[in-house]
Amino acid sequence: MRITSIVLGLALAVGFGVASPLSSAFAQDAAPAASEKATFDESLLDIPDDESSEFYQKRFQDILNSMAPLNRDDQKQLEKLLPKLNDALKVLQKKLAFADDLAASETFSFFRSYTLGAAREGKLDELREILKAEKAKEQPEKNRVDWLNYLVQCVSVDQAGEKDADALKAAIKELEEVMATEDAVAVRIDEYASIISKYNPEESAAFLQRALESFKKSENELRQRIAKSIEGKIRFEKLVGNEMVVEGLFLDKSEIDWSSYRGKVVLVDFWATWCGPCLGEIPNVEALYKKYHDAGFEVVGYSVDADLAKLEKFEEERKLPWKTASETLTRQANKDDGKEYEIISEYYGVTSIPTMVLVGKDGKVIDTNARGAHLRELLEKEFPEVK
Repeated sequence: MRITSIVLGLALAVGFGVASPLSSAFAQDAAPAASEKATFDESLLDIPDDESSEFYQKRFQDILNSMAPLNRDDQKQLEKLLPKLNDALKVLQKKLAFADDLAASETFSFFRSYTLGAAREGKLDELREILKAEKAKEQPEKNRVDWLNYLVQCVSVDQAGEKDADALKAAIKELEEVMATEDAVAVRIDEYASIISKYNPEESAAFLQRALESFKKSENELRQRIAKSIEGKIRFEKLVGNEMVVEGLFLDKSEIDWSSYRGKVVLVDFWATWCGPCLGEIPNVEALYKKYHDAGFEVVGYSVDADLAKLEKFEEERKLPWKTASETLTRQANKDDGKEYEIISEYYGVTSIPTMVLVGKDGKVIDTNARGAHLRELLEKEFPEVK
């Protein structure tokens, strides 16, 4: 059993991960010329015991340095080494994650990587033991405890969901007890709801509703903000089959006239210039726009960029064929001009991008995950006459 991809996505923030050494090696700019054959030093993968933290830090870096000269022509060599390479990195991560002679700030990135690897592999008992040991320290490190609480709850709910309905309910109950006292766990509520929804959407909705009622009563400002986000999440979950609110200002400062889109199939795309996956979706949407626009397909981009200059430069250079609305401009209009536009990214609890919502000709939402090949399939159904 492996932890859900919701959690795996968070690994991108922790640095070099044990599961993807190939991507790290091939990301280097200093690849040798085709005539120069690089060789990885396999002796580096034999990790001795009872060495100093300084030794293990150096060995970790030496492995990365040995990989750096490799280019894509050396992929077969690395693929052959991959199991041993991963094992070596796991050993190094564990030794450095729990080193007694290093400052917590030096070990935390290794700690996160190692425990995330344990979460990926579904090692719930090990994670619970590590959490117990961290809490038992004379001066527990809050960031470690918070991180472990988060991983333990994710893995616990995910494994319970795979087991049966009763186990899932018990795991949710435990999660709610932890959320009641731990803000660092409560703030991840969207992720837990998504894991629960994978196994039982009704349980997920009930979980969110209970949390909403609890957090709205709290005097804790963070929990009140979370409650607002939950309200948006609940609205989002109910979108399919219902009409959607879309308002605010386009980048050219004109007002969105949502009623003018009635009778067309509209993709509402929540995105940002700094979001790689968002940019990766653009060529697909452009191709579909070109194919279906004359038949009645429209796109409304909704940028959550805080940097207007960067957004404007992107639009100028990219010349997207549809109009882009700006969350930042809409906020400014509310503040400076007395407007009362809904900030629709908040109104629908959109906390991850790209989020792409397809709205039908009748104004009712068709799908809230209209991306990639799935968007193409949806449009084929909406426009069967277009070949």
